[in-house]
Amino acid sequence: MTKNQVEAIKQLEAALQLCKRAGLVLVGIDTDLHVTVADKSFKDECRSSSACEAVLDRLNDYHNGTHTLETHRVYLDSGGA
Repeated sequence: MTKNQVEAIKQLEAALQLCKRAGLVLVGIDTDLHVTVADKSFKDECRSSSACEAVLDRLNDYHNGTHTLETHRVYLDSGGA
């Protein structure tokens, strides 16, 4: 890896740590990465269905604490093309 790649990974890990401290959770679906508040309601819905369904429900309800991140197509899960 190049020096820039290693530095980018370190910055990403630091940003993820900030999200954790702020009480946020990231949920990936295909090429999208969503962030939402990791409150009791979200955790309960994850247990009853899945994290993907829970975050999609929040997005569809325009939940104030839920946002889709711009990933610039560097994020791909198993369903991403």
